[in-house]
Formats: sequence, structure tokens, C-alpha cells
Amino acid sequence: MTTLNALDPSPEQIKAFLSHKGANEPVFMLNLLKFKTRATYKDGEDISGREAYARYAKAFGEMVRESGVQADTLFGGNVNAFLIGAETGSTASDFEWDAVAIVKYPNAAKMFEMVSSDSYKKIHKHRRAGLEGQLLISCDGKGVF
Repeated sequence: MTTLNALDPSPEQIKAFLSHKGANEPVFMLNLLKFKTRATYKDGEDISGREAYARYAKAFGEMVRESGVQADTLFGGNVNAFLIGAETGSTASDFEWDAVAIVKYPNAAKMFEMVSSDSYKKIHKHRRAGLEGQLLISCDGKGVF
């Protein structure tokens, strides 16, 4: 299976996300993030992709708080090393992703409503400038074991 770091979902992915069996329950969004080396702002501002994404993350957090939606970032961190599943001797610069985050939303529809809002459209430029791509995986909170 080939993975595809992307910036936006396809219409088919949106439909599947909004209609999966746990869509009406809390969803935990696993974010696997790959940053651009340099951000690509239209005005040419020269900062790292990571810095641009940090602007997005801060603005997104503020947007969530102002909306009153009970969405929580449960974890965020940098990818440091693989223990299983990567080539021996791989370094952080070889990794497919630079950072990982897990964000909990009340349900799929509420999450999608937030990222479709006019407020979100105003901050999305930072995400687009900073991210090379990502995997965004919807998980339930039922536990595996």
C-alpha cells in the first residue's frame, strides 16, 4: 500500500469520514505531519514550514476556543526515531513525517463543520504555506485491548 501525503481530502474521503460507523461519536484525529523546509507564502515571507504551521496551530486553537466546541489537542510531538518499521540507520531527516498530533472532536460532523467555516478559511493560508502534506486518520476511542 502506498501512502499519500496530501493537503486536502478528496470528495470520496469526505463522504466516508462523515458516514463511517462511529461518525456520531467522539473522533480522535491522528495527524501525521510533514513540513516544508521553507514556507510558501504568496508574499514571499521567508520562514520555515514548521513556523508557518505553528501559526496555523495557534490560530486553530483560538478558533476552537471561541467557537465553544469541545475539541482538545491530546498530544503533539516531534518524530524522533523509529523502533519498528523503518530502515536501519534512518535519521529524522529521512522520515516521512516530522510531527504527530492527536485531536479529539465531539463527532465527525462537528470537526468537518469547523474546518469548513469562514473563520477556518482565514487561517488556512498558514497550514498551506507550512505543510508539504499529511495523513489525517479518524480513530474511535473504543480501545484496542
